[in-house]
Amino acid sequence: MLVLLGLISVFASNVQAQDEAVIRGLFQDAIEAMGGEAYLNVKDMTSEGQFFQFNRDGDNSGLIKYVDYTRLPDKSRHEAGNKKRDQEISVFNLEKNEGWILEGQKGTREAKPEEMRSFRSVVKHNIDTIFHFRYKDSENRLFYLGPGEGKDVILEMVKIVDPENDETTVFFDRISKLPARIEYREVDSRGVRLRLVDEFSQWHMIQGVNTPLRIDGYVNGRRSQQTFVLKIVYNTNIPDILFSKPVPPK
Repeated sequence: MLVLLGLISVFASNVQAQDEAVIRGLFQDAIEAMGGEAYLNVKDMTSEGQFFQFNRDGDNSGLIKYVDYTRLPDKSRHEAGNKKRDQEISVFNLEKNEGWILEGQKGTREAKPEEMRSFRSVVKHNIDTIFHFRYKDSENRLFYLGPGEGKDVILEMVKIVDPENDETTVFFDRISKLPARIEYREVDSRGVRLRLVDEFSQWHMIQGVNTPLRIDGYVNGRRSQQTFVLKIVYNTNIPDILFSKPVPPK
């Protein structure tokens, strides 16, 4: 019995070591496919584009223009709206635990606790947070789940579990080596458990960084948002003033 237990222990250790090597290889290959050092050296990004939101019936909101300013890992300014005076501007600075929402003509208010929690969740599960920081954080546990099934057979999956037991699954494309999808779960303000998915496509090399110009978002299997990046610039040294309380347009 002791010999058998010893063999099982050795086998389990070997499997774990093999899985760790596979996981490390998947992340390293993906980072290389996204631009290697050029990708890892990204500190901030400014993007412009348009997005569509979808209701439960699949009807879309119509085209909404946006401009987004992001400084890794935790600062964001997102301006959305087709008319300047009616834009909604969301600013979050997690370093200072600050957040504001400017709702067009309604003026500026402090972000609600649930809006702060939601932004923290977005940051935690963002593709850049995962590939710059989370995958190599020693406090997180990583598990190799193998290939997907059916149409996902060309994808390989790795699950990240953090100390709060939050689970994030990253899907890697076996051919391109790029991350194809990120899946995670959260509970909304009504206590409903949600399965959230971001899918990445239309990759283009910009300033040495391979960038997904289309992101499709799903909630519980239903398309919720579709974003198209029309322009993006990296490392422009975004001024701090953009991450302070937004001022209503005059």
